[in-house]
Amino acid sequence: MVIHALLTEYLRRRTTARKRRRTERFISSLPPEIQKDIGWPGANGPSRRLHCNPDPSLEPTWQPR
Repeated sequence: MVIHALLTEYLRRRTTARKRRRTERFISSLPPEIQKDIGWPGANGPSRRLHCNPDPSLEPTWQPR
């Protein structure tokens, strides 16, 4: 059951990251005025792409033997 729990956690984190990237793409496609109104960080400066820097928490927590 430990493997099942680890796999479930890994998949949950991947799903969360996928949703985050989808939201980023959606908000980044909005006009700059709206991005600024909602406080999106990319509206005032260079764009920041989180999907280029993978989240280290998505790595498996178990170590293969």
